Amino acid sequence: MKHQGETPKMIKACAVLVVLATPFVAGSAFAMGSSDTWSSEGTDLSAVTELVDNGMYEMAIDKIEAMLEEDSENADLYNYLAYSQRKSGDFDSAAQNYERALMINPEHLGALEYQGELFLKTSNPQMAAENLARIEQLCGTECAEYKQLASQMGN
Repeated sequence: MKHQGETPKMIKACAVLVVLATPFVAGSAFAMGSSDTWSSEGTDLSAVTELVDNGMYEMAIDKIEAMLEEDSENADLYNYLAYSQRKSGDFDSAAQNYERALMINPEHLGALEYQGELFLKTSNPQMAAENLARIEQLCGTECAEYKQLASQMGN
């Protein structure tokens, strides 16, 4: 017989699983620059992040483009699109979509970091340094985006 105030074992087990899984979920979302959530302005990005995290960039591009038809002012979607395009080798499209993300949200840390990586990939270290300086202004030298781009630059 259950006593009042006693938590069923199944609920306790689920709570433990949630606590254990949280770093993995947050890490995946964070890797793309969406600092603490898998949703953006009401848009669920979990399907996109799963495709991207598994290297399924072409499928991610198709999914994101469809999502942009409904949510054309979402900086996170443009960041994911540009990231997937960059990873697929389509640097021109990636450059355009990082710009779109930053036009919507000039302080988008993920877009600034990944655009900086694109600048490095396309032999434009001066522009990458400008992105790094902008990231430093926004979040300092201890945030993940600063550390990641700085490490890519050899700083």
